Amino acid sequence: MHKKWWGNWRAWAVLAALAGLLIMVGLVAGEGETRLVPIGAGYEEDTLMLFAAQAAEQDSDGHVLIRVLPITYHFNAFDISPRLRRENLQLAQTRAAQIEEACAAIAAGGQTCEATVVDMMIRRDAENPDRVAELGLEVDGFYILGGDQAIAMLVIANTPSEAALAAGFANGAAVGGNSAGAAVISRYMIAGYVGNNSAWDGLHQGAVDLWYGPDDTDRRGLIFGQPQAVIDQHVLERGRTARLLQAMVEKPGDKLAVGYDWGTGGVIDETGLARDVAGWYAAIALDGETYGAAAAAQYVGDAAILAIHDVGYHILPAGPYAYDLTTRRPVVDGVAQDAPDISERSFDHLIAPAGAGALFIGGDVGNDVRGEVVTAFVAAANDNGGPVIVLSAAPRQPAALGFARFWRNRLRQQGLEARPQLVALTPATDFAALAGRLEGAGAIFFTGRDQELMAELVAGMVESGSAAALQAWWASGGVLLADNAAAAALGVSMTAERSPTSGNVEYQSSDTFLDGYLTMAPGLGLVDAVIEPRVLYDYLYGRLVSHVMADPATVAVGLERGAGLHITSAGVSVIGQETAFVVDGRYAQTMAVGDNGAFAATWLLIDTFPTGTVMAE
Repeated sequence: MHKKWWGNWRAWAVLAALAGLLIMVGLVAGEGETRLVPIGAGYEEDTLMLFAAQAAEQDSDGHVLIRVLPITYHFNAFDISPRLRRENLQLAQTRAAQIEEACAAIAAGGQTCEATVVDMMIRRDAENPDRVAELGLEVDGFYILGGDQAIAMLVIANTPSEAALAAGFANGAAVGGNSAGAAVISRYMIAGYVGNNSAWDGLHQGAVDLWYGPDDTDRRGLIFGQPQAVIDQHVLERGRTARLLQAMVEKPGDKLAVGYDWGTGGVIDETGLARDVAGWYAAIALDGETYGAAAAAQYVGDAAILAIHDVGYHILPAGPYAYDLTTRRPVVDGVAQDAPDISERSFDHLIAPAGAGALFIGGDVGNDVRGEVVTAFVAAANDNGGPVIVLSAAPRQPAALGFARFWRNRLRQQGLEARPQLVALTPATDFAALAGRLEGAGAIFFTGRDQELMAELVAGMVESGSAAALQAWWASGGVLLADNAAAAALGVSMTAERSPTSGNVEYQSSDTFLDGYLTMAPGLGLVDAVIEPRVLYDYLYGRLVSHVMADPATVAVGLERGAGLHITSAGVSVIGQETAFVVDGRYAQTMAVGDNGAFAATWLLIDTFPTGTVMAE
């Protein structure tokens, strides 16, 4: 009984202390002295110097004191072996040396720097008075290392150590961290994914592990963490925009989110200004408030996929770019930008012209060969009558015909009445003769896997006139399904690069936010948009942004695997599995390049259209 009473008393005492410290934070906020420094990932010189500069601002005695916390390091919040503790401490001390070196690089004349590791890896450590004593008000900065944010909060939530951090923060100490260390400085914290879900499942209800619990639980971020926006990390590199949208919608209070990429950090001060982005890439800000996006959002269909529209989307690289979480306005060169009027916004320009045949655009239906996109095409082809052609693109004819036979068999299995003719589309194709082969068809199934090759083939089609013949054929009633690389070819322009591999997907997902990185080429122009297949699975958000930056008047539509657009003269709908993901630059206020070569953009808009929803009618 005595131990139980003492444990409850201690818990309530800690909570009372934390509550008092939150009041202190609120008082300090008006004085302009508190700052969080989220870093998306990595221990890069620019981001460590950014953190160190914030700590140095707090210094009052000429000695910048930084404590480094490895609370994210272990896989068990309650027990650790001596060997693992030694190994973790050794790695943490290496990181502390990097932070101290960064501090020395920015120190003013006469300032010295010290960064030391606090041996805190399990909950007993966070309750140890000796460890707590290292977190006193003399500390100028607290740096939380990368690792596992869920473990970190199980270690530190509602302990004297969290109370000490809160006191230090209220006193003006900078609190920062990278990766998981950035995640925990968000009061509403993303802990990861639930079960086997991954980045491409981020729009599915319940796929994201959201630690949004009350103050007296450990399923939350730091109690003094940023409350206005949920913060994510590795946001571009690991394709996390989808999960950040869901986290924004589910967050209590303001429906705002901020994400920082690998090698990229920034400052969020007491006024709610996300500023001073530094490093390799960019931060992003998502606004679900201004246009009522989050309030109107809903989970659609059996798969419960998030449908959300008119999300404000801002890209903040190094340079004079900031985002004010309090006013929900981007700030460029010190000037806040008001929200544009989007009351006339629509996607009606995607509707097919009168007399055109049914057009199906697939985001890669190869993993759903019996799905709605394929069966809807088969039904339309049967209704239209006439010969059916499978037009298959590949580097050489044997491969092209092999893919064509695969699809011929799949289409027949789904009930296609006509036996399809197989046509190979390769660099050796007689493009002048191609038009004649296509013009008599009732329906065409057009497929390819390599967008780099497809861009070359499209150029040949345009030069020979077969592209114009294909467009005229469709406009006069032909039924067309274009899938994967062929889907990309239908837009006014296209990405002329291969699909990412497991070895380079994270590099390209960040690098495509850099000016001049993405190779683009003209498309066939059947639809007034850019089409990007496999958008969530291959982390292709940067491709969408690159196209919008190159041509703001043209919307970029990403299609996930198994999803398709069904375009007729009556409207545009999304069918199949998963979703369409749209980036729209038609209302952008700033479109520029930051000091680090990454894109800068304000008032882009994001929409998601799950299967079963309508884009235009």
